[in-house]
Amino acid sequence: MFARELELLSRFVEKANPPTILHRYRRASEWTIKELTVPEVHITGVEDMNDPFEYRAPFRIDIEKLRETFYRFCREQRGMDHDQAKQEATALDSNSTLLLHDGIGALRSNSGLVCCSSDPRSNRMWGYYGDGHKGICIGYNTNFPPFFLAHQVFYRDPTDSIDLLATLEQNPSDLADQLSCRKGSEWEFEQEFRIPVGPFPKDHTRLLPIDPKAIAEIRLGVNISDKFRADVLKAIKRLPRQPQIYKMGCDNNTFRLIENAVS
Repeated sequence: MFARELELLSRFVEKANPPTILHRYRRASEWTIKELTVPEVHITGVEDMNDPFEYRAPFRIDIEKLRETFYRFCREQRGMDHDQAKQEATALDSNSTLLLHDGIGALRSNSGLVCCSSDPRSNRMWGYYGDGHKGICIGYNTNFPPFFLAHQVFYRDPTDSIDLLATLEQNPSDLADQLSCRKGSEWEFEQEFRIPVGPFPKDHTRLLPIDPKAIAEIRLGVNISDKFRADVLKAIKRLPRQPQIYKMGCDNNTFRLIENAVS
């Protein structure tokens, strides 16, 4: 691995900042039971997300800066003399910037996310992702991979475009943050942490094996059926370390979810 790649990887790891436990709301389904028994987590493809702005950011490409950058590349990496490099760089036009846009689009299509939340008691999250309170919420110990690599999402609507080439030159990890760890302000209720994954080949299963000891907590939804509750409790008996179980309930005086430990 090149020094520059090691530097970028180091920056990525340094920016990881998960809390002790991260939570994933899951539907009442066979896939959820499989996640407990294998165990594994599902990587959601970017194009399968419920936000059409995922992995998108307004950015601009300065054509003159692109030519300067390509000139240096031709000189330093391709061994061209001044005239050859100048000719190659001058030939770049607006079609070249479209190719860069297409490249970012391809990266988006082949990338995925493991999405988590710091809040296991969100009424909206249970409604949206917990199958209308009929599913469960799994809490993972972030001392285990891949959860220790989770990055906090920042919620900010764009006010200006990003200078793509300047960002790539100065700190490419900032561009990664803008694409993979940024959402519009109206999604702030999710309190999300996420693990970017990819790009990966199209035949990838998008299933990521995990250490079963990472499963630390399980919350049973308010509306969970007796059958699915029994299936969940049966599945976790196979785990080497039994997670703490909570049953969610409703405080009708405050319209807040509450939880009670299940012995």
